[in-house]
Amino acid sequence: MPTYYDSQNKSYVLTEQIGRGGEGVVFSCADDAEIVAKIYHEPVTPEKAEKLRWMADNKNEHLLKVAAWVIDVLRDAPGGKVVGFLMPNVRAKEIHELYSLKSRRVYFPEATWHFLIHTAANLARGFYSLHRDDHVMGDINHGNCVVLADGTVKLIDCDSYSISTGNFRYRCEVGVATHLAPELQGVDLGEATREAKHDNFGLAVIIFQLLFLGRHPFSGNYLGAQDKSLEDCIREKLFAYGDNTDIAKVKQPPGTLSLSEVSPRLAAMFERAFLTGDRPEPREWVEALEDFSRSLDQCNFHPGHHYYEKLAACPWCRIEGQTGLMLFPFINSANDLNGEKPFNIFTIENLIENLGINQNLPAKPIDPMTLFAPPPSPEFIDKKRDNRKRQITIIAIQFVLISVFMYFLGIGAGVFVGIVTMIFFIISLNNPDKDLRAELNESLFDAREKWNQIENEWSKGLVPQNVNDDLAQIRKKIDAYQKFQQTAAHKIKLLRDDVSRRHFSEYLRSFRLEAAEIPEIKAEDRRILIEKGIKTAAEIEEKRLLDFYQIDFALTKKLVAWRTELEEKFDFDADLKIPEAEQKQVIQESAGKRRMIEREIEQLFGSLRSASVYLRRQQQNLVAKSETISRELIQTESDLQALGNSSAAILVLILVTFMTPFWGGIIGEVTSSGANYKSSYPNTGITTRPVPATKVGSGTVSAVTVAPMPTLNLDLPDDDITDREIAELSPAKRSEYSSNLLLLAENAAERIDYEAAEKHLRFALRFNAEDIYTLNKLGYSLYSQKKYEESLKILNRSLMNDPKYDETNNFIGINYLEMKRFKDARRIFTDLTKDENLTNITIEHFYNLGLAHKGLNDYKSAVEVFRQVISFDSDHVDAHYELGYCLYKTGDTEGAWDQYRLLLEKDETMANKLFDTLDLGKGISRTGKIKDQMEEVTVMGSR
Repeated sequence: MPTYYDSQNKSYVLTEQIGRGGEGVVFSCADDAEIVAKIYHEPVTPEKAEKLRWMADNKNEHLLKVAAWVIDVLRDAPGGKVVGFLMPNVRAKEIHELYSLKSRRVYFPEATWHFLIHTAANLARGFYSLHRDDHVMGDINHGNCVVLADGTVKLIDCDSYSISTGNFRYRCEVGVATHLAPELQGVDLGEATREAKHDNFGLAVIIFQLLFLGRHPFSGNYLGAQDKSLEDCIREKLFAYGDNTDIAKVKQPPGTLSLSEVSPRLAAMFERAFLTGDRPEPREWVEALEDFSRSLDQCNFHPGHHYYEKLAACPWCRIEGQTGLMLFPFINSANDLNGEKPFNIFTIENLIENLGINQNLPAKPIDPMTLFAPPPSPEFIDKKRDNRKRQITIIAIQFVLISVFMYFLGIGAGVFVGIVTMIFFIISLNNPDKDLRAELNESLFDAREKWNQIENEWSKGLVPQNVNDDLAQIRKKIDAYQKFQQTAAHKIKLLRDDVSRRHFSEYLRSFRLEAAEIPEIKAEDRRILIEKGIKTAAEIEEKRLLDFYQIDFALTKKLVAWRTELEEKFDFDADLKIPEAEQKQVIQESAGKRRMIEREIEQLFGSLRSASVYLRRQQQNLVAKSETISRELIQTESDLQALGNSSAAILVLILVTFMTPFWGGIIGEVTSSGANYKSSYPNTGITTRPVPATKVGSGTVSAVTVAPMPTLNLDLPDDDITDREIAELSPAKRSEYSSNLLLLAENAAERIDYEAAEKHLRFALRFNAEDIYTLNKLGYSLYSQKKYEESLKILNRSLMNDPKYDETNNFIGINYLEMKRFKDARRIFTDLTKDENLTNITIEHFYNLGLAHKGLNDYKSAVEVFRQVISFDSDHVDAHYELGYCLYKTGDTEGAWDQYRLLLEKDETMANKLFDTLDLGKGISRTGKIKDQMEEVTVMGSR
């Protein structure tokens, strides 16, 4: 076993290893169980050795009371090198094992919220003592604070603290990000100076975790577009429980205590700690927590629940009901006469009833067949409308066919063709009705099957057998506990009766017969009685005396009367205690069995609470499911009843077939203009539409125009052309196909049909895969369909062919804006606006750069850029709007008003939008404000 030496050269033999960390190993000392030794893995630097010596020389009573402070250094030999140090042996659990539910059940099984608040106050006292000497813990985390069974808190790992000697401060170079202040996130801790305000942040985090049962104050449900790490949330002060949750887009997790359920004083202190730089000092926490501890009420339903007295209801009952977890044990705060904490069995019975496992079950769903049928569904109406259009189309075609054949081949041919096509069309008219009817019948069959399953689930019962078994088991345990309580009470009563009997017997024995003054009793009678063993009043019994023939009946009556007189004078001491040894024996015999039953009841109740939450959700899901299926079933029935048939259309078709031959005059008129029926290939020309792209500084406006499509037919490839066939084409033919497909795509884009444009462009790329113009057009078509990821892939492919092509970069930038990737968008548009000659820069590049700054909440930079846009184009109303918005965000309300006034002249709709967005009126109606502003503009114009 290794031996080390303190500063006085006293030797210490180290034995069992009791802990191990990143810096060293902790050992117990053979000769002193109250201290332990930490030996470092690596050689101790001179600065570290000097720090440990200073801490040992400057230890004091209040530091040793709250921390495992350095008692003395340890050397590898007398006067040798420092290799470690001695510190008090703290036998405690890390603080997270108290606020974590799972470990609290193991290590602190009787801890209530009151105990956690008490521990939090003790933690703050420890930091107060540390800061009083100008020391800073620095490395605050849930492992550096430990808790004893009584709630006392000790601070450990003191050798890593930032220690002040008065003239010099030793650095703390480590830290855990989850407890680091926002200003230290991402900072090199080896270079940072740790201050008390940094400790105050970490202290507030641990106090919050104690009071909120392990929840981290910055761990919530983030509602923004991108996920954020816990460190990001701390850095950005996204406190999940504060009043700023709407602005910060973060929401506290469900099933948790809210900030409004602690005292207003504590809630305000948490918001100060996590949202401002003015963080509460440890002393403030001690005072607030002690005050809060005195303002707790005990729950009427659950004696283990304590909550703020100003609340209308116990929040822990609500949270346990939501989560199914049992957060605190069933323990009263007061002890009974035997020092045992009572178990309120009536509270358990009430809690079981409140679970409502077998009560308040949802009613069985109403049979949908008994409900009123709804009108036909919109989908069915659409299908029926399409079917009606088809019928009308068929009748029209029949009329045209008969008319054409009559015109060219005569009435006989027309009638013959009409009859043939009529038979075919009648079959066609019947088929859609059959298909739709079959579809509805199939849907109806599925809905009825689902409804039968719902009814089967209800008939089987909603409460599983294992839950009913647990209910029966816990009731048996409750009965056993009540019987056990009665048995234990009976044992105590028997013990008290036995003590009373013994005391009474001793009282009677104190009256001796030889000294008794009993009239008319002779000395000979006394002698005979004493010889027979009747020496005191305790032995006098009528039956026993009558057995002695020497004692006559009259004497027996006098002796019995003497004893009776003594009994009447006996006064039992009601305060007489049961002998401690006997009482302890009875208590020990029953305590183990009683605790076992209590724990079994507690475990069964925890299981039932979880089952209750699960069943409630299952029941709600079943109700919702039954309502959905019921609506589906009656809707399908309604659609089926409204389906009807094709009889009317068939009748009209027959009439058209046989009546048309009599309309010879009408047919003659139609044939006279037969040229109108000749088909021609449609004109596929594309109308040009200029797309302005104003150049900054050039003073000119250029336009990208689409070449008009020739009126003759385009030569297009087959849709099923293979890659091998494309490879065998000549370069000229591939180029022609590519150009023609591009023309079709641009025509589709002009019609705002971006899906068709995408199809043509993808086909065009098969003939010219690296054409930048086609790739860019495809990227823009995907962007217009909000397929931003696909658009970026295509545009990056274009960028590989020409990295400096401005149009490609611009399209990439607007994709980033839509995806809210504002940093990437800012990078793109910053590069696009850096052209010193301003030859390729458009106003929209600057405008988009401003939007990127705005998305990053960099409103000052956005203001500068939007001012540039307006300097190039004073009528750019969108830039005026964005400038007004950003000015307002920077605090320049007057500047925002100026933009509002300008927009009133240029675009009143945008002016109203700015007014509503920023609430510039502060309670003044927009109509009144616009009127005032317009009058002001008019007056200024008249001047």
